[in-house]
Amino acid sequence: MILEAIYNGEFYPSEKVVPTSPAYIEALKTCEKLMEQLSRRLSKEDYALVEELQTQSSIAQGEESECHFKYGFSAGLLVQQEAWKQISK
Repeated sequence: MILEAIYNGEFYPSEKVVPTSPAYIEALKTCEKLMEQLSRRLSKEDYALVEELQTQSSIAQGEESECHFKYGFSAGLLVQQEAWKQISK
């Protein structure tokens, strides 16, 4: 039950949901290949900057995903409330 999982601290949507689409998998593979190429071509200092850029980009994307999740969840609750009002008339 979802309420029990939330109460017990066992509900982690950001860790449970991993995209499995072919586009996502291909993008990950491409990123890995590009990082390998950059590691061979760049100096250690420049490659460290690329890694930091990747880290900060991941943080920004995580924050954006959290905002989208909150908005989507809230919108879902509003739809549910509206539907309930319609059938309660």
